[in-house]
Amino acid sequence: MTKNNSVHQMVEVLKRIGPMTENEIHQTAFGYDRNNSFGSNKKYADMLRRGLKKGIIGRMEWPKDAIKYGRAQFIYYATRTPEVECSAALDNEWANESI
Repeated sequence: MTKNNSVHQMVEVLKRIGPMTENEIHQTAFGYDRNNSFGSNKKYADMLRRGLKKGIIGRMEWPKDAIKYGRAQFIYYATRTPEVECSAALDNEWANESI
C-alpha cells in the first residue's frame, strides 16, 4: 500500500480506475474537491506535475469530437512501468550482497 498524499497514490488510482480528469484524481485519491474547498490546490497540482515529469503519469488533451463534461481540458492516465530484466546472475549478485 502506498503512503497518503503521494504521487504513487495517484498512479495507483489511475491504474485501478483508468483515465481521469485532474479534479477526479484528487477526489478519488485524496478526498480533495477543489470546487468545494477553501484550501489551496497547489500541493496536489505539484504532485501531478512531478508524476508527469517522472513519466509515470501521462496526459492527453480531450479529442475535439469527444463529448465531455465540465471545463477539464486534459485527461491523465498511468503510463506503463518499464519492465526490469531478471537474470540468474543478477539474482546471485543480490543474494551475495545480503550475506
